[in-house]
Amino acid sequence: MIKLLSSLLMVLFIFAGCNSQPAPKTSTTPSWILNPNQSGKNGAVGSSMRTYDQKTSTQRKLAITRALDELSLQRGVKVEMSLTKQESYKNGSGSTQMNVGANYQTKGTITAHIEAVHEDKISGELFIWMVMD
Repeated sequence: MIKLLSSLLMVLFIFAGCNSQPAPKTSTTPSWILNPNQSGKNGAVGSSMRTYDQKTSTQRKLAITRALDELSLQRGVKVEMSLTKQESYKNGSGSTQMNVGANYQTKGTITAHIEAVHEDKISGELFIWMVMD
């Protein structure tokens, strides 16, 4: 009887060990990502996925630029953007060239600081919360 009970317990432990799976990764998103104007602060969030050169510094600069662009728009900065596309084909081969230019006009200055940074561990997306001073 004791042998049967111990064998049964051993089989249960083996099946329990085989069934265990690692906990799925979860992402905790800070509240400021969806609501950057909280706690009386006027802010904006810029985000960026990994960039072509896979450098964290480039990804960070892009996220900061996007946050500053959003803050500028909130302050009434007039933004003009022009897009020019040229295509040429010769003997079945072709090339495409695209020039993008942006003009920003403002009557004042915006000063802001980085309030918080969050990186989504699953997607690698970087979020930067900038708040006006």
